[in-house]
Amino acid sequence: METISSTFFIPREGDDFSKLYKRVRIMPLYSFPHLKDMNLRLRSNVGKFFVHIDFDAFFAQVEQRDNPKLRGKPVSVGGTGGNGGIVMTASYEARAMGVETGMSVVEAKKLCPGLISLPCYGPKYESIMAALQEMLKRYVPVDCIEQYSIDECFVDLSPVVKNFFEAVSLAHSIKSEIRKLENLTASMGISYNKTFAKLATKLMKPDGMTVITKENEEKIHSMPVSKLWGVGRRNELRMLVNGIRTIGDLSKAPFGLLRKEFGINGIVFGRLARGEDTSGIFRKERKEKSLNHFHTLSEPLYKRDDVHSEIRRIGEYICRKMRHKELVAGYLYLALRFEDLTYTSGALKLSQYTNDDREICKASMEIFKRMRKPSAMLKGRQFGMGVFDLHLDTHTVNLSLFEKTNPMPFQALDRLKAKFGEGVIRVGI
Repeated sequence: METISSTFFIPREGDDFSKLYKRVRIMPLYSFPHLKDMNLRLRSNVGKFFVHIDFDAFFAQVEQRDNPKLRGKPVSVGGTGGNGGIVMTASYEARAMGVETGMSVVEAKKLCPGLISLPCYGPKYESIMAALQEMLKRYVPVDCIEQYSIDECFVDLSPVVKNFFEAVSLAHSIKSEIRKLENLTASMGISYNKTFAKLATKLMKPDGMTVITKENEEKIHSMPVSKLWGVGRRNELRMLVNGIRTIGDLSKAPFGLLRKEFGINGIVFGRLARGEDTSGIFRKERKEKSLNHFHTLSEPLYKRDDVHSEIRRIGEYICRKMRHKELVAGYLYLALRFEDLTYTSGALKLSQYTNDDREICKASMEIFKRMRKPSAMLKGRQFGMGVFDLHLDTHTVNLSLFEKTNPMPFQALDRLKAKFGEGVIRVGI
């Protein structure tokens, strides 16, 4: 199997994977720019060059990359095995058959009987986006990068380019680097504001690049109004009633009408359509308060060794997430949900701030001793673990005069797991 760069990749070969657990984690999406996000003193972002990067059919493309047998076949991601679940994304082969995001897998398979439905595997997709952001830091300052969703981001190229020619050249370099780093394709839109850059991405997919300047804005104006972010189905219907069918129509609509129909959002819609989006890169700067990880199992567990193995696996994942974010935790909690949906949980203050697998696993077992145990009559359906009281890792520990501790090269172990998969090596505890 080819090397996979996903930092938290866990191999999913074989039929056992679908029986272990299902996990869907969608990163929070930012809404369209609000009026408070704009610079109201400006009519347009003069001298700005934004690029919007959107991975093509992201989840499905990743699965086709990792499994050559899926390439060229209709694939959807989001199913739960069999005909369960909904389509979170579909490959272009499936889209050609009418499969769309949000459909039930049952409905999708009626349109495309040969559809291959796969479960979503969040950690792998998240880590690819994290790798992309690390790569982008080599081209622009970190405060010029905005992750918009799990498969999209904006980059402000203005500090490093002087014109659209240089912006396009740099975007081509980034596109090539994505292909080299992750063996994935992404479509890009380049414009003088974020809204037009995002809309430009839609004009040429997959693996496309579109540039929108003041001189060719008619490409944007001819697009249906539903393509503008923030315009959902209900807003679209209300606009159609008022004769607004395209973004060009919206750009010519009087602000009085838009304010009456949509409130303050109507003003925002109008400004976005006119190319007056003066919002900049938005970065969510806040201190991490906690990290959590929950697994819902397809086949509940109750045997002692199976339960301990699941708790330990979750603990190792939590520790790797902390090390990736350079954090240490002071408190740990463990939760278990049974088949009848009842819960049991416990928490523990750690003896020292740590992100050490051995310490976290040892503490989690101490908590588990005090919890209600699963049994053959009432098995465990979901296991979860969380850490809080987080601080930046200073890479120092409290040394004990009476306990012998062996330093563990966790960073090296993390790199091995990132390259070869979760099961390549484990720490003996």
